Amino acid sequence: MKSLIKYLFLVLSICLTSCYGTDDDTDKVCNGNCNTFNGRIYTENNVGISDVEITLSYSLNQIGANYNRIIAKSKTDSNGNYNFEAFIKDNEFNVGFFHLTIDQNKIENAITSEFYKPSELVNQVAPNINECIIPNLENRTQITNIDYKIPYKTNLTVNLNNFNSTNPNDRFGVGNRIPYGFQLDINRFLTKQNTDTGFGYANGVNSTIIIPSVYGENNFRVIRFKNGLDEGTNETILVNNPNTNLPINYTY
Repeated sequence: MKSLIKYLFLVLSICLTSCYGTDDDTDKVCNGNCNTFNGRIYTENNVGISDVEITLSYSLNQIGANYNRIIAKSKTDSNGNYNFEAFIKDNEFNVGFFHLTIDQNKIENAITSEFYKPSELVNQVAPNINECIIPNLENRTQITNIDYKIPYKTNLTVNLNNFNSTNPNDRFGVGNRIPYGFQLDINRFLTKQNTDTGFGYANGVNSTIIIPSVYGENNFRVIRFKNGLDEGTNETILVNNPNTNLPINYTY
């Protein structure tokens, strides 16, 4: 009986060791059967950002397993390009998630105030501003190319009209979610306004607020909380030249 208990304890220990924790394989060089990851980190005026560290990792989070592996690291060259090869294990294909993560502080300190710094955006649970989640890799011949683009700043003027509610819990405001960072459709982040929530609110019957925006596509969320119900709307605003964009009007 004691032998059986020792055996079961050993099996459990092996399972916990292999199914939980983090492995760091960044010191291992891929010499064959490698997957290629490349792209460019640059500002909207096509200037690359050099010496930015980028990390490839893998995660598997499910019942009975919470495992992470740091696979490889690289840095961008003088033109902002990154390129590295990494060995993907057979049991990682089509299961779990791969992550590309950049050094956000390097971006913050490398760009001028005419561009959006990561700290000027509202981070979110997933993906983060400095992270790209790759759903799956299918085979060893697959090449993953993902750029990281940092847009110019501009502003739009918004008029919030007829906010005449008497309910103290009612709200009337606007937030703007912009494309930023890794060039994927899901990578959109709220620009910060007078609060860290990313929304500016009416403070009277008629209010004018300045919405931090970008050239190109801006994704507005107009909030209208009325008696506990959200009657908000979504709208896409395109900006080619902010000097020709008239103030945008919304009514409560």
